[in-house]
Amino acid sequence: MSEKGSGMQSAILTESGTNELEIIEFHLHKQMPDGSSKTAYYGINVAKVREVIRVPETTDYPNAQPHMVGVFSLRDRLIPMVDLAGWLRVKTRPDQAGKVVIVTDFNNMANGFLVDSVSRIHRVSWEDVESPSQFLEAGENDCVVAVVRRDGNIIMILDFEKIVATINPELSMEKYDVTQDRRVAFNDRIVAQRESRTILVVDDSAFIRKLIENTLSTAGYHVITAKDGGDALEMLTDIEEHSRAENQPVNTFLNALVSDVEMPRMDGMHLLKRLRDNPLFTALPIVMFSSLMSDDNRAKALQLGANDTITKPELGRMVGMIDRMVGIAE
Repeated sequence: MSEKGSGMQSAILTESGTNELEIIEFHLHKQMPDGSSKTAYYGINVAKVREVIRVPETTDYPNAQPHMVGVFSLRDRLIPMVDLAGWLRVKTRPDQAGKVVIVTDFNNMANGFLVDSVSRIHRVSWEDVESPSQFLEAGENDCVVAVVRRDGNIIMILDFEKIVATINPELSMEKYDVTQDRRVAFNDRIVAQRESRTILVVDDSAFIRKLIENTLSTAGYHVITAKDGGDALEMLTDIEEHSRAENQPVNTFLNALVSDVEMPRMDGMHLLKRLRDNPLFTALPIVMFSSLMSDDNRAKALQLGANDTITKPELGRMVGMIDRMVGIAE
């Protein structure tokens, strides 16, 4: 796969009416104690992949994070290469012969992930992308955001944002502290206004969801969360029922929504379209917050009725943007 496919990938991602995505299936060959190997199946959204290449020559990087093999040059960019099996604690054969590197590009960062093989591309409906079960989901430390069943195999969709954050902690959104942001007011009157507003945060990554929740709640907002688009729609349906039963406007119960784009069961673009088609939610402030917020995706989100968009590294824009949308006055 090469960069020339990026336009097609972007178009696929933003087909809001289809609620579909494409994933690349890749493998790690786990070495078993008896000397045999067992194939572990993983997946990544095509829209996050720049290309798949043979294993390049790498240069050691001083004081690198664990599982960072080194850095390599690709089209005049220096890109870190991560031993994905090592990060996942999957024991694979140590030699790199026959292996490949998946080069990703999201959150305005490029990274290379060393894997044993890449299999094929699957086009699936988000409705067929399952959230991890409670047994699999380990809260904010989990690295699996979704599961896809194909050809009798279970394909784990990994939380690459979380993986990148551990490899490049200096670039992680975890570094952002809203209390140290001089752009954000924290006087008693402003905080009291925020405390009267409720924000729904929707993201399939428990890691990202917690970061957003902590930022908004530290600023004073009351925050509720949903783990995917389907979960969010169920919560919003309950809010709609309360609104109608009590003859109260929606903003009595909810003041704004922050949603990821790629999520199991229902993606953020489809959720956005469903809400804007509902008269009760036409005025609800909605922010799309995604690692895949290209110019095309931003245009599509705005066309569908989003009030604004944020690319995930720009967490520092969140509170100020929400303040303006929900009428927080200085």
